[in-house]
Amino acid sequence: MIGARVKIRLLALLAIAALISGCGIAASYRPAETKSIRDFSAHDRYHKKVGVMALTNNTFFTSGQATTPFMEAFLTSMSENAPDAQLTIPGKTDIPPFLLNPPRINKGEMDAFKLAALARQEGFNMVVSPVLMDIRVRKENTGFWFFRDVAYHLQIQTAAAVYDSITGARLTLNLLTDEVDIDDQQAEAIKNGQEMMVEDLVEVVGEMGEELGEQMGEAINATIWLSAIISTDDGTCLIPAGSQVGIQPGDRFSVLQGGEILTGLGDQRYIVPGLKIGEIRISQVAPRQSSATVDTDNLPPVGSIVVPGT
Repeated sequence: MIGARVKIRLLALLAIAALISGCGIAASYRPAETKSIRDFSAHDRYHKKVGVMALTNNTFFTSGQATTPFMEAFLTSMSENAPDAQLTIPGKTDIPPFLLNPPRINKGEMDAFKLAALARQEGFNMVVSPVLMDIRVRKENTGFWFFRDVAYHLQIQTAAAVYDSITGARLTLNLLTDEVDIDDQQAEAIKNGQEMMVEDLVEVVGEMGEELGEQMGEAINATIWLSAIISTDDGTCLIPAGSQVGIQPGDRFSVLQGGEILTGLGDQRYIVPGLKIGEIRISQVAPRQSSATVDTDNLPPVGSIVVPGT
């Protein structure tokens, strides 16, 4: 258990790298002293842009009695616990296709590396994935001797995760399990794959959504704001962040290496933040796209990570 927690924290530290949005930025770039991602602290002035994926529902409860209260509570709670984050939510705003249909690898598992690349191009710092994992009947033997009886419960399993858009690493994963009491007829129908209306289900999934939303909001707040260089051309470079997230002319950023790729379990790939290789200073800012000029012959490579501060 301790090893798993350490691994998650290491992935979260590795995953402190950011995004690829769009803003107008002209900057000067110069070599600088050696630093790594751990040498930079959070910068509260910049708003994180977060893409919320459509709910993945792996259950046969499709009428909305479970999905609707879960998502409503999840989104409200996450917004309240990450008030400075800019959330892109399915159904409320125009969203890119990958938030509805994310890229997959073998056995249908989500390809976090490709998802991160798509999210960078759209300007997201992070992507949040909520899931209804399972709703099933649990049988419980009660009483003893001549007083033995059977009780049935409807068990609900939910989860949510936050993925970093620069590294592709999963910053956090939280799972919840709860249950409500059901009668014999409901249990039999549900075991046969039939959705039944369950009186207490709405309240329980709402509570689960609220708790997961709080946990995801806390995870968003715990990360530092980052961006990335998405292209270079004729002495200029582009970074995807601008006035919409709080960038202003004169802001200074450090540039870190971002080209090393690590392959982990299940062939999942991650970008490893490297050492500091230079600095840029913002001279022009647009809402969503950035053009940056440099005053040396050495442009930072595409994929370099941009960190607030020097």
